[in-house]
Amino acid sequence: MLWEIESSTTQKRGGRASVSRDVYVLYQDYSQTTINATFDASEPSHVAFEQNHERPPNPPRKDQLENAWETFGVQIAKGAEKALGSTIGEGTAQEFVLSLIRPMAPALLPVGTRAYGALVYANLANASTQQFDEIRAGDIMSFRNAKFAGHKGGLHQKYSQDVPQHVAVVIDWDGTKKKIRVWEQGHQEKGKRAKVRDESYRVLDLKSGEVRIFRVMPRSYVNWGTA
Repeated sequence: MLWEIESSTTQKRGGRASVSRDVYVLYQDYSQTTINATFDASEPSHVAFEQNHERPPNPPRKDQLENAWETFGVQIAKGAEKALGSTIGEGTAQEFVLSLIRPMAPALLPVGTRAYGALVYANLANASTQQFDEIRAGDIMSFRNAKFAGHKGGLHQKYSQDVPQHVAVVIDWDGTKKKIRVWEQGHQEKGKRAKVRDESYRVLDLKSGEVRIFRVMPRSYVNWGTA
């Protein structure tokens, strides 16, 4: 989950101060809980609590998805390309993606390692697929217990690839071949310091697990103000 705290103090008569503290908790499905604690600054053990829970926001319209891509996706793609060949942080996939999103203050940060914005595409072992907009450069592709198997290359050699948990940045999408090219870091580079590189995945070869593609959204998507 993702959480933030806001605090304010109001001066009362007699020199007393009333403190109000709001804790905002955002879950991976983008539902959220707000907890308010109000107490006298001189007697913090005497506190009044109030809690509210909100359902996830409605799926964004196509124009909202396109606006989010123009605002964030284009910049994410440019940043990912510039990072090619470099090591970001300790070389993990999550550090690479977070380094591209965090500098954009109006952007909603990832919630954990499985939610990176509005869902654009979802594929559950090719038994169930959904697509809500064109897949674009700068979208975020996540993998969970994914296993790919099929043939590739000019000689159509067999291959098998396991991607337990991973995240990458989309370069482009070939709808005919169902192939996605990405910039990624940290996958299949055990034992050495990972660097950002380009890779491709053919989602038609997904045999088990899931692949999801997200569009980074503004904080206003969940009614959060500017950070």
